[in-house]
Amino acid sequence: MKMVLIGGGNIGRSDTDYETKQIDEAIVRLSEKTNPKFLFIGLASSFADSYYKVIKDIYKNLGCETGKISNKTLTHMEVVSEKISNADIIYIGGGDTVKLVNTLKETGMDKMLKEAVKKDKVIAGISAGAIALCQYGLSDVEIMNNISDNYVKVDGLGILDYMFVPHFSSDFKKQEDLKGVLKQNNNNIKTICLDNCCALKVIDNKITVIKSNIFAKAYKATYTNDLNLEELN
Repeated sequence: MKMVLIGGGNIGRSDTDYETKQIDEAIVRLSEKTNPKFLFIGLASSFADSYYKVIKDIYKNLGCETGKISNKTLTHMEVVSEKISNADIIYIGGGDTVKLVNTLKETGMDKMLKEAVKKDKVIAGISAGAIALCQYGLSDVEIMNNISDNYVKVDGLGILDYMFVPHFSSDFKKQEDLKGVLKQNNNNIKTICLDNCCALKVIDNKITVIKSNIFAKAYKATYTNDLNLEELN
């Protein structure tokens, strides 16, 4: 198993800074190939084409051959299967977590990704893409869709047995909502919280933290009368 869960960070879209350089470099190194085949899955985003254009340039500059799976590709599932089978690195982009997970399950891509993990391909996800790889996530899906002002627990594919909380320090309310979720679930969910510019590298059973900003942090979260945060290094 070679997986990288990214808490977030700008990749240079819409004139933003490029913040995830060290994480992207670590992903490519994990493939152990000089010119790895990089596959972007942009099913969570409403702007998948512009998203891919930026990520394509990043990974081409790191020596990768790049390709993508978008909503248009889903009309030819044999092509999807072939692209996943041929890829050395599979990167799942951010966006709407629920939409992403539902699409992966409805198309059978969830099973393809689970097989890809067994074949030692590098599987990376950022924000919603990282939540999708885990059992659960704390998501802003209800905020995005004007349903509520709360971060809520959503289901992922369960490849990793965690609840993943991206963009952790971006909004203090996230800590309050996480506290409520853990209390409601009797603290029975293993929870990892990552700031932007921070990633969790999982190789088999070994976990390490990658940072592209020295101030970014990763935490293990538990609940005992209050939210407890243990920093991971």
